[in-house]
Amino acid sequence: HWRGAKPVRPAQKAEETMFTGVDRDAVVGALRSDGLFSGLALPPTIHEEIASFAQRTPCFGNFDRRLEFLPAEHAAAEKHFGRPLLSGHFFERVLDCNAALTVQRDPLLLDIAAHYLGSQAKLITTRVWWSFPTSSVSDAEKNLASLGKYHFDLDDWRMLKFFFYLNPVDAETGPHVYVRGSHNRRILKHQMTLLVGHPAEEVLKVYGAQSPITLTGEAGLGFVEDPFG
Repeated sequence: HWRGAKPVRPAQKAEETMFTGVDRDAVVGALRSDGLFSGLALPPTIHEEIASFAQRTPCFGNFDRRLEFLPAEHAAAEKHFGRPLLSGHFFERVLDCNAALTVQRDPLLLDIAAHYLGSQAKLITTRVWWSFPTSSVSDAEKNLASLGKYHFDLDDWRMLKFFFYLNPVDAETGPHVYVRGSHNRRILKHQMTLLVGHPAEEVLKVYGAQSPITLTGEAGLGFVEDPFG
């Protein structure tokens, strides 16, 4: 939890960030109160380079390295493999994308993490992936792709995740949804269960009908969240 964060030395401050005009303290304050800050934006050259990488590089469907295909050939890949492909992940191939590494090393993002999680914060992983429209999908496959139900992430007990859209996202193209404030008041049932997905009616009953925030926007839109919510 952010309340257990170790203090950051005053000398640790962001310099030469690509996210001009973003105030670190405002971001950290929003994270502590809501669990979410939406107001980051990748420069066009950065998100266009990452998008180009994601279009020309073979990905792996549904987290399975046996299901390799080019994103533009998604429909053909579903026919070839005989199964729905909800996602396409690049795993370590993202390390071949210089723009992604530039985002990974941005001093403001590192500074936000240090001031929210504490000076011991460290980078765990950087991911780029596709979410594909498809049909005839089982509940198990939806859960694997984190679709269809509200969920929390189990990567670690305390962490932040920074997200950036590489394509425009509207209400009809699978936007990210975050339950505001859930990082601070998750009920015991949601903390102890092995199931990360929960039906909407159950979540809204606990956290309120006004708590979900749907994040839509143009390519390059970024947000950071405490995924304990």
